[in-house]
Amino acid sequence: MHPVEQKFKKAINEILTHEKRILVAVSGGPDSVVLLHLLNKYKEETSKITLAIAHLNHLSRGIDSDKDSDFVARLGISLNIKTFIENIDIALLGNKMKTSFQESARIIRHDFLNRSLKKWCGDLIALGHNSDDQAETFLMNLLRGSGLRGLTGTSPKRGNFIRPLYNCFRYEIEDYIAECSLEYRFDKSNDKNYYLRNKIRLDLIPFLEHYNSNVKNTLISTSRLLADDENYIDKQVVSVMAQVEFNARNKNFVSINTTRFDSQHPALQKRLIREAILAVKGDLRSITVAHVLNIIQIMNKEKGAKEIHLPGNLIAVCAGGTLFVCKAHYDIFEDFSIGNFISKKIAVPGFTELGVKGLCFNIKQVDKKDVKLHSLSLNKAYLDFDKTGSSIKVRFFRPGDRFSPLGIKGSKKLKSFFIDEKVPRNQRRSIPLLTTKDDDIIWVYEKRIGECYKITDKSTNILLVEGVVDKKDIEKSLGT
Repeated sequence: MHPVEQKFKKAINEILTHEKRILVAVSGGPDSVVLLHLLNKYKEETSKITLAIAHLNHLSRGIDSDKDSDFVARLGISLNIKTFIENIDIALLGNKMKTSFQESARIIRHDFLNRSLKKWCGDLIALGHNSDDQAETFLMNLLRGSGLRGLTGTSPKRGNFIRPLYNCFRYEIEDYIAECSLEYRFDKSNDKNYYLRNKIRLDLIPFLEHYNSNVKNTLISTSRLLADDENYIDKQVVSVMAQVEFNARNKNFVSINTTRFDSQHPALQKRLIREAILAVKGDLRSITVAHVLNIIQIMNKEKGAKEIHLPGNLIAVCAGGTLFVCKAHYDIFEDFSIGNFISKKIAVPGFTELGVKGLCFNIKQVDKKDVKLHSLSLNKAYLDFDKTGSSIKVRFFRPGDRFSPLGIKGSKKLKSFFIDEKVPRNQRRSIPLLTTKDDDIIWVYEKRIGECYKITDKSTNILLVEGVVDKKDIEKSLGT
């Protein structure tokens, strides 16, 4: 029996439990053709499984892409296996998704496979990943600065995806194709080093083989050793989640107690941050070590902390002894009180409901001749638009906040300003603060604007900001 068939049978018998319906992802290349051939042979020998084929035409290689689809369609007919084929312009969608071609292809391909599996009422999706793929992925993630998780390689089964060829090397698969006289399609782009994976396969690994002729096996062995360490640390992370008050809400929001977080080992701290991002984002793609370390830094220096924007339209911020990670569009006001309020962008110009105490902000541009400073009420403020910018936000008091009050040189702690203004301690956290996109305080609502944002003789663009209490919201909150 050929080594590929031996390794396949061992893997498939370990992978399969009660699952019977397997959707095979077939590109037409050597790996997927061998995978389909072995699964079909296993089906005929054991009658334990039912197969279907799924092929996605990326429309990226012109007539060659169409020939791949035709080849897979004929393969399905010859084997009497139901075949799902779909044409999607990956390059076009990738531009809209603002991701690389390979990343777009991965996302769209997985979506297509999962949709096909659901339509067919299948159990598992079989992929043709082999040992060479694992070695290449290890190096790709190492070069990108991945943490331990990115170096743990490919598992034979993850979720509903299985990889029965994960122990087979590419040269073994090619030898098996020759022995069985199997036809397959060749992708010419695999011989061009446009992409990082191709560069690693064509240039880096051959270079490393000068130093270790068995470097692929070494990389795979290292990857699997690291997988054991990863598994152990994962269990430790789960055990400390309760200790740090790890609170996830509706896959849109996660909070962590920063004081309890500080007492954890640095290895666990980084994992907790990644788990928080994973819970909200759904994956960790595009999340780097730098993102994680930046978040930990603002947790260690919460005073004067600013929001950190993350890939996937996420934000992370420390406030009141808590780290918050949430989707930028998430309306956190529905779930959290003023003490846990992060921030909200104000429409400039426009009308914005704060979502707290029925308060709304109305902002409009006015002519300089219409400015009436002498009759200005506490709930109104004139601001120099050129200095505030259009990205104005509103939030509440955070420990360490500093402010440059109108008429005073330099800055002072906002806490000291409240003391000087005789604002009762229990009211300080309920006073809205308008800030710039860089979190500099523009206006302490109904108290004082910032010195930097006052209008002067040189001001040409002026904003009038007015706080309005919506009585309907108040009545609704009171149940009247």
